[in-house]
Amino acid sequence: MAAGQRKSGIIGFSKNNMRTDPLQFRICGIEFRLSEAWTRMPFRYGNASLTAVPILHVRMAVETASGRRAEGFSADGLPPRWFDKDPSKDFERNVADLLAAIQAAREVYSQAGSAGERPAAAYPVWQRAYPEVLRRVSALGLNRLTASFGSSLLERAAIDAACRLAGASFHQALKSGALGFPAGPEIPERPLEKIYCRHTVGLADPIIAAEISPSERLDDGLPQALEEDVRFYGLKYFKVKISNQLDSDLERLRKIAAVLIGQRGEDFHLTLDGNEQYKTAGDLLALLEALGKTAWGRRLLDRTLFIEQPLAREIALLPEARSAIEELGKIRPVLIDESDDDLQAFAKAAELGYRGCSIKNCKGIFKALHNRARVFRWNQELGEDRYFLSGEDLANLPVMPLQQDLATLASLGIPHAERNGHHYFFGLAHLGAAERESALSCHPDLYERRAGQVFLRIRAGRIQCGSLQGPGYGYACKIAFAERVPLEEWRLERLMVQSKSQE
Repeated sequence: MAAGQRKSGIIGFSKNNMRTDPLQFRICGIEFRLSEAWTRMPFRYGNASLTAVPILHVRMAVETASGRRAEGFSADGLPPRWFDKDPSKDFERNVADLLAAIQAAREVYSQAGSAGERPAAAYPVWQRAYPEVLRRVSALGLNRLTASFGSSLLERAAIDAACRLAGASFHQALKSGALGFPAGPEIPERPLEKIYCRHTVGLADPIIAAEISPSERLDDGLPQALEEDVRFYGLKYFKVKISNQLDSDLERLRKIAAVLIGQRGEDFHLTLDGNEQYKTAGDLLALLEALGKTAWGRRLLDRTLFIEQPLAREIALLPEARSAIEELGKIRPVLIDESDDDLQAFAKAAELGYRGCSIKNCKGIFKALHNRARVFRWNQELGEDRYFLSGEDLANLPVMPLQQDLATLASLGIPHAERNGHHYFFGLAHLGAAERESALSCHPDLYERRAGQVFLRIRAGRIQCGSLQGPGYGYACKIAFAERVPLEEWRLERLMVQSKSQE
């Protein structure tokens, strides 16, 4: 079979993979509530700088044919200029677009899982809903990445409800067939209990402490400069943002190399994130070639695992991008992130020479599972581990955005993942006291108390996440859903005013 035929189309699964009957239900109701979080330091990525973010929480009520009921929850931040990088859209418009996609998804999932439909498991509900969400949101003039985000929040809540009905963890529900997804050998028999933290080095982050002016120095007990982060968390994995500004990128990478080599020797790995900043591969090749001409640059390249989405999504998957990706691929593998906006995107990308695809809950869980099956099958056919998935962050915060994302990564066997919420935000301070204490009590491997506050626990650069494997999708702690503001009453102006007051 030709390579193009091998990589195209939806993966076919065998029903023999199923071990139990899928757990079927109808959706009885969906509610949205919001809260906010403010950064301790700006997070600059691409053409955006994040200083505050709304966090939307979803509660979905479901019922089986026998009358058993359960609630499933999900949550995620609504960040500016990642789902849609149109420079003419401000933060307010970005949030409005994301909320429009989420509300469209609520209508579709309510219909797909309603009493008028036969009861179905989480995966068949998603199969009914996902294409219709893409269609409706596209009709609003919004892109498919925005549509996928709306779908993913409802998808996650349905998965959580199914897991709670089954009394199973996400991994158990997936492997047993309770979700209705035909998982096979591409899903490891056991989820990971530890995941390496791939620390983000944002475009505005100080590299050494001496760079920080007295007026910008934080006095909150947490590291601020990269050299402090490495020591504080024992980091070994890093994700470095690059900006398509050759001279400034080179100078910044030189400083980063000095810190990493000085503290870790050869015991570190990094990835380079282009964040769609490159219009041609030539600009990025110039950076890579310049790195190859210096001793420190060669050492940095030797430790580089892959390059993430350098080309803007408008051109990244065009046929004429093939030669550029093949040229870059001779130096380091290239993966797609923002271009992964539908079920066929990774297959198209692989035809052009991309070798990887990012996993983010915000883009969809069942889509990620399809891509995991693709990677498994392609590598088996080739007899080598050529294709891969990576774990990438979007400033995920506790409880549910972070923990459900970690539960997905652990189940897929992703050994290291970009984590950055603990760096740009101050622990679990965005949560109420009861919610913080419940998270610490139920997940003592994941969190710790320091100086009276609760923080993500990172030791030797790793996050322990074994406690995520209890019943439900990644969390056992209490979620204070009722304490958050109903979507109909929430106003972005409050967040904007408070953000300006903290600048």
